[in-house]
Amino acid sequence: MKVLTVLLDSRPRYLNGSRGGASLLLAPLGRATMFRCVGDRLSSAGHARLTIATDFEPTPEYERRITDSGARVDAILPARDLAVRIAEYEPSDWLMIVDPRCFPSTWLARGVFAPENAGGLHPVRHLVALEAHPGGTTERFQLDANGTLRRIQRYYDSATWPFTSGVACSLLPVSCTMGGSDLPFASLRDLRRRLAERGIPSSDVSLDGGAFDLSQERELLRLTERVVLDHFSGRRPTDDGWLEVGKGCRIDPSARLVGPVVVQDGAVIGPGATVVGPAVIGAGARVERDAMVAQCVVGQGSVVEAGLTLRYRAVFGSDGEAAGPALLSEPPASPFVGSDVAAEASEPSSAVYPLLKAALDVTGAAVGLLLLSPLFLLTAILVKLGSRGPVFYRDLREGNGGRVFECLKFRTMVAGADWQQRELMDKNQVDGPQFKLPHDPRVTRLGRVLRLLSVDELPQLINVLRLEMSLVGPRPSPFRENQLCIPWRDARLSVRPGITGLWQVCRHHRYEGDFHQWIHFDLLYVRNMSFLVDLKILAATIMTLGGHWPVRPSWIVRSAKQ
Repeated sequence: MKVLTVLLDSRPRYLNGSRGGASLLLAPLGRATMFRCVGDRLSSAGHARLTIATDFEPTPEYERRITDSGARVDAILPARDLAVRIAEYEPSDWLMIVDPRCFPSTWLARGVFAPENAGGLHPVRHLVALEAHPGGTTERFQLDANGTLRRIQRYYDSATWPFTSGVACSLLPVSCTMGGSDLPFASLRDLRRRLAERGIPSSDVSLDGGAFDLSQERELLRLTERVVLDHFSGRRPTDDGWLEVGKGCRIDPSARLVGPVVVQDGAVIGPGATVVGPAVIGAGARVERDAMVAQCVVGQGSVVEAGLTLRYRAVFGSDGEAAGPALLSEPPASPFVGSDVAAEASEPSSAVYPLLKAALDVTGAAVGLLLLSPLFLLTAILVKLGSRGPVFYRDLREGNGGRVFECLKFRTMVAGADWQQRELMDKNQVDGPQFKLPHDPRVTRLGRVLRLLSVDELPQLINVLRLEMSLVGPRPSPFRENQLCIPWRDARLSVRPGITGLWQVCRHHRYEGDFHQWIHFDLLYVRNMSFLVDLKILAATIMTLGGHWPVRPSWIVRSAKQ
C-alpha cells in the first residue's frame, strides 16, 4: 500500500497582482516559507515525498523556488492534471490532500490521518474547520410568511452552529476516484461535496482550536503574528533579543528594527527604514530608504519602495505593490483570547488557590459521601418505591470550558417531566432562562420534601469527586440556559460549576426569581473567588440550610454592595 501525498498551492486574491512566481506556499512564515514549514511537518508524520498541485500554471521560476526550498518534491503539476497521476496508483493505495489555505491553529497529531486508522464504513476522512464568529456567537432573524419578525435566535460556535469554513486535509482510497477525472481536486470543500454526491460515505473530523483562512490577507497576518510570537516566546525584548537575522542580510546602521522581527536570508533593510514587529521580511526582499513597514509580511524577493509606509499588509511583488485595500484600522482581536471576565478569573489572587480548591473539593466530597451514605441509601430506596422511574435524574450540563458532563440528582419529578415543561411554559413564574412553578404538578410528594431540605443535590458530590463540579461555584446549567448573556456565559464557564454558590446564599427573591441578580452574583464570584470566599459560602450554606434566607453579600465579598 502506498500513499500519494498532495500539497495544494494557490494564489489568493492578495497575490494575484504579484510577479516572480509568488504563491501561498512560497509566502514567508517565521524563519522559512509556508512550504518548508508544512513540508517538514508532513515529513515528520511519515509523508516525505510530496506532489504539489496548483490552481495556476506553474512557471519555471516557481518550480525553481520550490526546488530550492529543500523539501523533496516528486512532481509539480496543475490540479487539473492530478487525476492522470492518481490513475498510476493501485485501487488499494491512498490519497492524502493537504490544503494550507485552511491552516490549523494547532497541527494535527501524528497518526490521526494514517490510512491504517481509516477503515470501516467511512474510509474517507475530512479534517474540517468550523465557522467562527466574533465573540463566538451569531444571531439570525426568523420571519414568517408575511415577512414579520418572529424571533431572534442566537447560535454558538461549535455548539449550535455546525457549518464548516474550510477543509484542511482529506484522506481517501484511490478507488474513490474511479471514473472521477472531473473531480475538483483544487478545492477540498468542493471535493468533499462531490464525493458525497457520488454516494461515497465519509466522516468529518473537526479541528480543535480552529484554523486560519489563508485565502484572506488578514488571516495570513494573524498566522504570521502567532508564529513570530511563538518563535520569540521566552526571550527578553532587550538587546535585540526579539530580532532574528538570517545569513547574508544587509541592514543599514541607520535602520530601526523594533521586534519581534524575522529577517530571512539575503534581505536588505535600507538607510532610515523602519520595521515594526511582529513582522517577517522574506528572503531576498528589500525595504528601501526611509520606508516603513509595521506588522507586515514582505514576500520573497519583494520590494518596499523608498518612502512608502505600510501597516498590516502582505507585500508580494517586485515594485512594492500590496494587493487589496489598505488596512488602516487595528487588526481584529484574536479569537483565541477569552472575555475580560474570563481572563480575570484565570489569574486568581493566589497561585495555590486552584490546588487548594481541588483538594477541598475532593476531600469534602469523599467525606460527605462517607458520612451521608446512610441518608444517601435511604433516599435512593424511598425514591425508587415512591414513584415509577430511575433513582437518579441525569441531565447534561456545561462545565469548565463548556465541556459537557452528566449532572446527577435524586429524581424529584415523575418520569417524562422534561416533555411536560413545554406545555407548562406559559405558567412560568420566574424570569430569564429558568423555569419554576409554585405548585409544579410534575413534582412528587417525596420530591417536595427532598427539594425543601436540598437532599436532592447530594448525588452531585459524585460529580465533585470526578472534578466535573466544585463544592462552590456558579450553578450548573444546561446549554439552553447559558445563551441569554454572553459575558455571563463566558465567565461562569471559566470555572467549574458548584453545588452551592454566591447566588444561592445571597439572592433576595428565591421563589420569584431574578435573572439579573443571578448574573450579578455569578460575575461577582468569578471576579473575587478565593479560598476564603469559598469557605464563607460553605458556611453560609450550612447556616441558611441551603439558602432559605439570604446573607449579606458584603459579608462574603468585601467589594459587594449591600
